[in-house]
Amino acid sequence: MRIAVAEDQKEERQHICSCIAQYFRENDITADVHSYENGYQIAEAAREPFDVIFMDIDMEEMDGLEAARQIRAYDLNVIIVFITNMAGYAIQGYSVQALDFLVKPVSYLRMTEELDKIQKIIKRRNPPKIILKGSGNICQIDVKDIIYIEMYGRKVHIHRHQGVLELNSTLRYFEQQLPEHSFFRCHQAFLVNMDYVSSIGKYDVEINGESLPVSRQRKKEFIQAFARYLGGSL
Repeated sequence: MRIAVAEDQKEERQHICSCIAQYFRENDITADVHSYENGYQIAEAAREPFDVIFMDIDMEEMDGLEAARQIRAYDLNVIIVFITNMAGYAIQGYSVQALDFLVKPVSYLRMTEELDKIQKIIKRRNPPKIILKGSGNICQIDVKDIIYIEMYGRKVHIHRHQGVLELNSTLRYFEQQLPEHSFFRCHQAFLVNMDYVSSIGKYDVEINGESLPVSRQRKKEFIQAFARYLGGSL
């Protein structure tokens, strides 16, 4: 992961970088952290894309909001988190699609909460691939392309935008292989990708325009899992 910290106060900049480094060290994740002293520097450096930018709003030469506007002109995907002494800047931050605001002084606990959130977002943006064997062939597919998986007789049907892939396998195998937060077995015969769920009814779920059954025993847990996936509660 490539991360930038833009903060004109040296001690604060070093503190933020230290918190980020500690988080990734404790979680055994590789990260490349770069620091910048003002808005001009980060606006130029961000032309080589970062995954995340932590940026002070109130910098003297170019403030964080202006730097973010310039960055958004060529990068709509980078996650921007503002650091500020005043939470009142929040409304302005939404104009540049800021993810969040950290109020100084930033504690290590607050930074870990933010980085946990960012990790989940990045994993959803860059889902893993899965290698499958079927009909004598081996294929690699993006997890995000799987709409739902159906147990059909003794075969597994993987429903994708590109068509249905048939394999000799089990739903249990795919439950173990696919990301737990993104997929849920709503019925004995169906494993669904939460990203394609549009509504959950009394006895069914609408997914990508199709209606699939939901078992009574699994419905409550399914609703709870869907709420967690959306990041809220129902």
